[in-house]
Amino acid sequence: MPHILVVDDSRLSRRMVVDKLKEAGHETVEAINGKEGLDLLRLTRPDCVVTDLLMPVMGGQELLRNIRSINSEIPVIIASADIQISSRSECEELGISGFLQKPVDAQSLLTCVNEALNQEIEVVNNVSK
Repeated sequence: MPHILVVDDSRLSRRMVVDKLKEAGHETVEAINGKEGLDLLRLTRPDCVVTDLLMPVMGGQELLRNIRSINSEIPVIIASADIQISSRSECEELGISGFLQKPVDAQSLLTCVNEALNQEIEVVNNVSK
């Protein structure tokens, strides 16, 4: 069962994402900002991360840079109301697996997470051959 880290300072947004992921059979762990998310990433070693961009303490872009310094292969999906081209471009340069605009559509979320997890499985399978 895939383990997903959800990082968002909005309790409502985080709850919606977590509920949809759990309904689809995923295990989840939650963080309220990037620093807490980074700490949980190190402890729980999730299969995928879904994060907001605009958060206090540590935002999503800084979290993404830190994740890439630890693990360049973990799928990261951005779910944000920040639709600036510059924000999205920076995230894409850091190797995100997907970008979802808030409010997040449940089907788009599940499709994006499943595609990201399938890509991760292919990378692992290619390495093990």
